[in-house]
Amino acid sequence: MTRTTPPRPHGIAERFPELEQYAKPAVRLHPRQGEPGAGDSSIGGPLLWPADEPWPTCDLAHDDFQDETLDYTFAMRDYFADRDRRQKQGDTLDWDAERERMAGLEAEHAVGKHPEYDEDAPPPLIPVAQLYYRDAPELPWADRFDLLQILWCPRDHPDADTPYNPVFQLRWRSSEDVKERLADPPRPVVGNGDYVPNPCVLHPEVVTEYPVYRELPEPLRQSIEGWEELIDEEDAYLLDLSVAPGWKAVGHGGNWAIIDPHPIVCECGERQLPLFTADSGESGGGSGSWDAVEDADGRYANPVEVVIGRAYILQLYYCPVSEEHVNRTEMF
Repeated sequence: MTRTTPPRPHGIAERFPELEQYAKPAVRLHPRQGEPGAGDSSIGGPLLWPADEPWPTCDLAHDDFQDETLDYTFAMRDYFADRDRRQKQGDTLDWDAERERMAGLEAEHAVGKHPEYDEDAPPPLIPVAQLYYRDAPELPWADRFDLLQILWCPRDHPDADTPYNPVFQLRWRSSEDVKERLADPPRPVVGNGDYVPNPCVLHPEVVTEYPVYRELPEPLRQSIEGWEELIDEEDAYLLDLSVAPGWKAVGHGGNWAIIDPHPIVCECGERQLPLFTADSGESGGGSGSWDAVEDADGRYANPVEVVIGRAYILQLYYCPVSEEHVNRTEMF
């Protein structure tokens, strides 16, 4: 099934033609839980990874306060899905039995009991996204690559570029160069369960984004705010017209909500651009106008089940000068 963003409730570009110079295409990924393959674009799915290429690991320091086994993460998600199903069927739940069942899962999957856990070994990364250019045509360097793979370490990193978040690694590929795929990549034993994505198929869709208020020139911003007063819809531009919520590629990225906008600058001096947005949900956070037409029942608030901080966004940036330059991140 495709996913379709409804038409914007206001023709903002027609009302403010000077906005057109700031318009950017963004690829809404519309992840939904499923069983993607290595030949598919996905969130949290298997990667088309060469058998002769080492799987990446993380050598940074970790804060283990939120760590749990990945087995426990998925066991609890299965438990809550089953409990929700039983409640929707009208079953009467014995809450003492439910608490006992949860405690049993916690004990069964305790970190210290896992036979493969080695706290001193650099943990392998996990797949976050695989994007074939056929599904995300706005990705950079299409003359050389047709596949972008994004991995991260699903633990908190106190010394990272964006502290107490997962840390990304990227691979840009030409898929035809992968002759033999690594069928059984390693995976970490533990991680912060909030950073472990469900395997999701994608329903990519290109939409137009505009900068958030605080990135617009002051005269244009004031004009838009005056228009909002006239139509009596406070934050109509911010919530309905600027940046799309959810997991996506390129575009203007996320809504600078908890910190002021600032340029993300590469070590080479070039301003970096949004490449990939990991969001704590798919909804608009104040407006349902971005919800896909096909999801009118609202069942897809957070299919990936990743939560960044207190339901924030983790934005990954790239340098347009070279894919070899260090990528930067910001949380907002």
